[in-house]
Amino acid sequence: MKALGFGKFSLLGWSDGGITALIAAAKNPHLISKMVVWGSNAFVSQQDLKLYNAVRDVSKWSARMRQPMEEVYGAQIFAKTWEAWVDGIAQFAKRPEGSICLELLPLISCPTLIIHGEKDPMVPSFHPQCLLKHIKGSRLHLMPEGKHNLHLRYADEFNRLVEDFLGH
Repeated sequence: MKALGFGKFSLLGWSDGGITALIAAAKNPHLISKMVVWGSNAFVSQQDLKLYNAVRDVSKWSARMRQPMEEVYGAQIFAKTWEAWVDGIAQFAKRPEGSICLELLPLISCPTLIIHGEKDPMVPSFHPQCLLKHIKGSRLHLMPEGKHNLHLRYADEFNRLVEDFLGH
């Protein structure tokens, strides 16, 4: 963003992209105006490891969930990449408190909107609660029917929330 000439900007991050946004906002508070994260976590718990291992084998996924990724990456590459992701994210569980960026959350000073789908199978509700607790002045919006891809499934509501938050 600096190379593009932006002095200040807002961040939106989903899932691992949300983790990236959290880290960027903590390390560059003077650059970030506002931030929206969804489907994101700052640590990996033993419960998370069980969830990740349960979806490790993509051949057991429904065709609806698997097909878009296989179309982009090819079936074999997607399967190998996903297994590598599970192996990679699991490494954080070995760190104190399973931290990915837990210790950085208090450094975030920009207004932050956390959106969470209450039916998210990948990110249990204790994760957005943790973000809310540790990011000063953050707020949480729960979507009762939302899952991990709530920005796609409920695009109109999601876009309205984000536009209202960024516009004020």
